[in-house]
Amino acid sequence: MSRDYVVLQVRISSTRLPGKLLLPLCGVTIFEHILRRLKTASKTSGVVVATTAETDPFIRDTAKRYGAGVVVGSEEDVLSRYVTAVEHYRISNVVRATGDNPLVSIEYLDRALELHAAENADLTVFPDLPYGTGIEVIKSAALLTADGRACDPSEREHITKYLYNHPDLFRIVRGRPEPVFLRPELRLTIDTKEDYDRMVLVFGALYRGAPIGLGRVIEYLDTVGIQKKAFTGAFDG
Repeated sequence: MSRDYVVLQVRISSTRLPGKLLLPLCGVTIFEHILRRLKTASKTSGVVVATTAETDPFIRDTAKRYGAGVVVGSEEDVLSRYVTAVEHYRISNVVRATGDNPLVSIEYLDRALELHAAENADLTVFPDLPYGTGIEVIKSAALLTADGRACDPSEREHITKYLYNHPDLFRIVRGRPEPVFLRPELRLTIDTKEDYDRMVLVFGALYRGAPIGLGRVIEYLDTVGIQKKAFTGAFDG
């Protein structure tokens, strides 16, 4: 039986927006919003948080409360953190998620896992979703191969970069989102103070205690946000 886990990489020492993981959106931290969304995925076996020693004291109790495991590793060598998670939890396929994205698409997380299995892929992705909502699914064997071969620091920090750099070695499958979700110009990540301020507006308008569907977010931006001058261009990638 396949053991498919979301591995959520988080650290508190963001250079552009320090401590963003614990910033509130409608009274709930960004970290908790992400965990709540990931827990609604139907195709995964669980969630593991891959973090750093500096971050661990701030997030461990919350992760435990949501039933997520925690592994601690290198600040910069993110690939090694993922390998620790794979080996400790005997993971078959990793769903990569990050602490920047409180609107990660659960719809396409489940679809990516289905496509990944059907295509026997090493890496599966749905390009052109709104920026900050997509995920990657990686076969653990491919991740271990990358770990054994990747020497460039950027290939250690960005865990799928080695795979993308060597398409001759790995089967990379790119799905096609439905037209309504083909919106790469929409920026739905949190990397800066401006990103956070915009996300506060989105959650203030739509959050009612349950994870917000990506379709609802797009509908809101189309019918309200993009029509208002204050939002014009605000969500460009």
